Amino acid sequence: MLITYPPQSLADGRGYESIDNWTIENPDWEARFYSHGYMLFRGFPITSIAAFEAALSAIMRPSAEFAEETSPRSRLSDQAFTSTDYPPSYFIQFHHEFSYRRNYPQRLAFCCLSPARLGGATPLADSRKMLRRIPADLVERFERRGVMYLRNFGELGVSWQDSFGEASKEKVSDYCRGNGIEYSWSGEYLHTRQKAPAVISHPITGERVWFNSALNLNVSGIEPESIRRALKSLPENAYPTNTCYGSGEPIEPEVIDLLRQAYAAEAIRFTWQYGDLLLIDNILMAHARDPFEGSRRIVTAMGFAR
Repeated sequence: MLITYPPQSLADGRGYESIDNWTIENPDWEARFYSHGYMLFRGFPITSIAAFEAALSAIMRPSAEFAEETSPRSRLSDQAFTSTDYPPSYFIQFHHEFSYRRNYPQRLAFCCLSPARLGGATPLADSRKMLRRIPADLVERFERRGVMYLRNFGELGVSWQDSFGEASKEKVSDYCRGNGIEYSWSGEYLHTRQKAPAVISHPITGERVWFNSALNLNVSGIEPESIRRALKSLPENAYPTNTCYGSGEPIEPEVIDLLRQAYAAEAIRFTWQYGDLLLIDNILMAHARDPFEGSRRIVTAMGFAR
């Protein structure tokens, strides 16, 4: 079902030369942003990567950090990337960007430079509502154990060179040691394990939220089902990504299904228009991507509260 955004989360650019001008004249905009977890800027003159980058300083502190990628992505400029290079026919499951990393971005900005002919929405799910929807005993289990993220950089998935933006095994090893990532090498293949919380408190609002990527990086959560079945036929040390409880125990299939259903129930969508800029609080909102047809071009940037 298509659920459109309520008006109070829409920043209307009519009559404004820039997002910067709009934020100056609307000093309460961040309170609205935190209330909803997102804001859609529509009607502003954002028609290029340069215009997108110029708008960022008004709404976030952009970061050019590039490390621990799980999805194929291309750098377009110092601050802008493709949102993903994942095939357009596949749904990308709900997640929080880099929630497994020690230093994850607080804010994400997406800009539409070409809407899809069909599909291609960026669904959102409120992490506060997810925490209320998931059974309390399951929340307690995840909160107590955390989530373990397992990665095998081999024949499948993103290479370690692309994931870490580094061609040196020694520098990747140094990065892992410095960021609490257990790692081992098998020739040119890299295997990593890292534990992260499943529930956190927002650093500004103080709200407790469901914040992890336990579903989309689990081999049973990967979309579509045909790829899921193919991957599960392989030995576990060949899975490009997988998740388990932080204690090392597998996450039960019924729990993965429950999370999938919970996200679907909380999902909200809108239809991208040329020039739209969507700002997301990466902690308050999980996001996904619908399959699409046509020349969809969504660019993204990541960063922190101003």
